[in-house]
Amino acid sequence: MTARRRPDPLLRLALAGAAALALIAGPGGGQTTAPDAPALLLPKEPATPAAADAADPAPPVPVGQALAPLAADLPPDPFDLPSATGRTVDVAGPLTPAIGGYGMGVFASSNARFVAGLMHRIEGPIAARWAHIVLRRALLSESAAPVGINPADWIAARAQLLMRLGEIDGAKALVDFVPVDRFTPQLYRVAGQVHFAAADPAGICPIAATGVSVSLDPLWAISAAMCAALEGDDITAARGFDALRDRARVDEFDVMLGERVATITGGNGRAANIAWEEVGQLTPFRFGITAAAGVAVPPALLAKFAAATRGASDGWVIRAGGISAELRGAALRPAAAMGVAGAAEMVALRSIEAARAGDQGGDASAAGQLRRAYVAAATADRLAALRGIWRSGKTESERYGAKVETALAAARLPVDAAFAADAPEIIAALLSAGLEAPAARWARVAEGGDAATKARSWALLAAGGAVEVTPQRFRDWLTAASAVDKPAARHRAALLLAALDGLGRTRGDSGWDSLRSEVELAPVANSWTQAIDAAAAARRTGEVAVLAGTGLQTQWRSVPPAHFAHIIAAYARVGREAEARLLAAEAVTRG
Repeated sequence: MTARRRPDPLLRLALAGAAALALIAGPGGGQTTAPDAPALLLPKEPATPAAADAADPAPPVPVGQALAPLAADLPPDPFDLPSATGRTVDVAGPLTPAIGGYGMGVFASSNARFVAGLMHRIEGPIAARWAHIVLRRALLSESAAPVGINPADWIAARAQLLMRLGEIDGAKALVDFVPVDRFTPQLYRVAGQVHFAAADPAGICPIAATGVSVSLDPLWAISAAMCAALEGDDITAARGFDALRDRARVDEFDVMLGERVATITGGNGRAANIAWEEVGQLTPFRFGITAAAGVAVPPALLAKFAAATRGASDGWVIRAGGISAELRGAALRPAAAMGVAGAAEMVALRSIEAARAGDQGGDASAAGQLRRAYVAAATADRLAALRGIWRSGKTESERYGAKVETALAAARLPVDAAFAADAPEIIAALLSAGLEAPAARWARVAEGGDAATKARSWALLAAGGAVEVTPQRFRDWLTAASAVDKPAARHRAALLLAALDGLGRTRGDSGWDSLRSEVELAPVANSWTQAIDAAAAARRTGEVAVLAGTGLQTQWRSVPPAHFAHIIAAYARVGREAEARLLAAEAVTRG
């Protein structure tokens, strides 16, 4: 039996420097088509195999410039490798039901080609934090591969989507589970991207030599040269880098980055300074090398990278120990809004940030404000710190991420009528992290506040059953919200009503009909709604999670309320009603 060969652990540790962070945070009729249908509906046909690498590209290209597409139906074992381990990969995933997984059958009864095609069409992070959490848990659940796909290719599909969602730790956990002798070309394509996005170039070494033999992607040739250096073979490393230059296949900048790794591990000190002005973009390869080697990246270039990855790289940044505390701190709230970072993890990272800053940050820093929210002697001072954090975000995602960041501090506040005016923000923060019971305790306090306070708090708690749900209470909230921002209030009202419909909270009262007309909530039926309804009826939890992800690939302000109703109903039907309630509250906050 052979195992995946690793480079010297001290060299690997010095290169990788990745923080050990937790994977999981917390816990009839009508029109036949809809103009506001999700932009990414259903695949018209199964994905086709990616074209084989046929020839060297004419100009030098950046290594790892694109995230390779994944085919769902490659033939199994298309190349020969010795059957070294004999270990099956038919069942894979780190999440058991005891720690948040959805069970062995989460994808078992689904059509593999269909679901893999859907997964490929999710191009990056989705609008909703709680839909992201459901999708992440489905993809990471210890589960069997569906019939009709090579199990290693199925792992590749899951890992690739997790990487695009910013869930790089989960993607790496899946890739690392597979022994070398079980790799397929699809898994090679994905594994290379995953290890660099995880700022773990050394992790690619056990498969680098075979990667060169099965793919002409220059990522493998440069990885082989770096891995030779990591293993102390300076001659092979030098020959590899020289060959890359001679063949002019790879951008000189990327060769230089690879050589920097060789220089660091060879004990000769750091290579020349990185001339970032020579390149206009980051790639997963460049990100991984620089983050692992502790090379500073200009913030503007990192921001451009975040835009190119639709925000997924914010999730990569907070996991990369070699990235500066300042840049990791800036990515923390957007990552939390996506669903990548949880409340407890945010507190831990802010604590690390404070420890590194010493006394220089003071109470004005993000870490200092959060500290005050926990330890200030007076409740009024703790609330003042929370208000400062809630108001500090410059973007919608930063503001919602701030609510996640403060959820555990908010849970420590006494439920006191003196703070009724703050009840809506406290409730929103608690629900952002899934703390439904503490949030419900603020309902009676909110009832003692003014009309706006009562209305806002009611809307957040309506889906959870902590308050009475009636058409009049809904109308009171809509009136109060419209006085502040009528367009946003109308859309949020339609989303909340759709959620209440999906959860069955509006049955038996005809008073809801006029409200549906007022917010223009009409039923829809199309291929997407039919697919998610069918998946829910058959209790195909993973398929529901993926379909919901395809329907939420937009900004909150553009989420179609009628489709939102199908997502909420589908979650409830497959046993994810708690997540459905929290998703409804998120819609009230962000929609």
